[in-house]
Amino acid sequence: MRSILKKNYGWCIVAYGILAMIVLHYGCIGSQAIFLLPITRDLGVSTTTLTLSSTYALVIHLFWTPMTGKLMNRRSIRKLMFVGMLGTGLAMVALSFITNVYQYYAVVLFREVFSAFALMLPFATLTARWFGKENRSFATSIVFVGISLGGVLLSNPLTSLIESIGWRMTYRVYGLVAMVLIAPLALLIVRDYPDNYKEILSRDTASDVSVKIDFLSLLKNPRFLLLCAGMGSISFLGCSLYHMSSYVQSIGFSAQVGATVISVYNFVCIFSKMIMGKLFDRRGLRAGILFGAVGLICSFSLMTLSLFTPGFLLLMVIAVFYGIGNTCQSITAPAMVAGTFGVSNYSEVYAKMTTVTMVVGAVSTPIISYCYESTGSYLVPWVLCMCFAVVSTLSLLTAARMVGKEKS
Repeated sequence: MRSILKKNYGWCIVAYGILAMIVLHYGCIGSQAIFLLPITRDLGVSTTTLTLSSTYALVIHLFWTPMTGKLMNRRSIRKLMFVGMLGTGLAMVALSFITNVYQYYAVVLFREVFSAFALMLPFATLTARWFGKENRSFATSIVFVGISLGGVLLSNPLTSLIESIGWRMTYRVYGLVAMVLIAPLALLIVRDYPDNYKEILSRDTASDVSVKIDFLSLLKNPRFLLLCAGMGSISFLGCSLYHMSSYVQSIGFSAQVGATVISVYNFVCIFSKMIMGKLFDRRGLRAGILFGAVGLICSFSLMTLSLFTPGFLLLMVIAVFYGIGNTCQSITAPAMVAGTFGVSNYSEVYAKMTTVTMVVGAVSTPIISYCYESTGSYLVPWVLCMCFAVVSTLSLLTAARMVGKEKS
């Protein structure tokens, strides 16, 4: 273990990233479903009213995310992460004191501003800096395994804690853990750059310092547009996560079976992230893209088939493919940005691409919900998702092909 860390201290940052994803990513995003009903009952509002906060958060992200990427490229990520994690924990504590939905909106927006420096973007940027192209995507995938582990490890304990001491005290405990444990570790563990960073840049054949990275210039860049189309399509597919239990019940199975499907695809996702990372590193962009495409296209094709011939065994097969496809949500973007634009301006390009894809993700849930509610079936939603899976595959493969031509 010492020899590994001595060879590349980046693995220590990866280990810290796993812990941060387990605690903070799950606390900010994954645990929302657990806290939703207790908060709505306490405040006396509908779930629709409470979840409007995600719409307001999107507006903040549209302006804030590009600035976040620029700050990370020009300032110390180590210090920004400390402030971000401290602010995220403080927001969780503040949520425990709200008395109405407007205060909830305000605190959530406050949390979104700080969590931008605490979750996926800073760790994706750090792994891009600390690791060469031979193991960069694999290192990133290990960090983001923490997202899946958070759901596996914390869902039941957090639910029990809410039932025993209430959602308010649970948020206080959670926030204090983030502030006292997770945030200080950023200052102790994170280092902004490796000593051999210039050597990593020189080996990174995708790095192109001549590319302008302001928004207008990027929107004229075919590679960036293809990335936005591919990752925007994948972002659209992410809305299916919220419909999995409903879909399973709509074809005649119980909520318990729906929970089993969710558990299986989360378990598969843990391993598929590492496999995809290895494929991107060892076999190139095309191999990683095709691995994710198999998961996306097969899962939605089989989900469409299950509407006509439902079966438990088929649901388990769907869960496996869906777990593979869901890997694209976290691993594909870092690998594609580093592979097509290099690492010198990684955080800025990644942040600007995320701004575009978030807009697509924001409209996906109401579109899928409307299609289901108007037809009473998931046939149209799943066929639509299958089309987006094909679009994402073709767009990303074309971007990878352009990089290959430029190298040759």
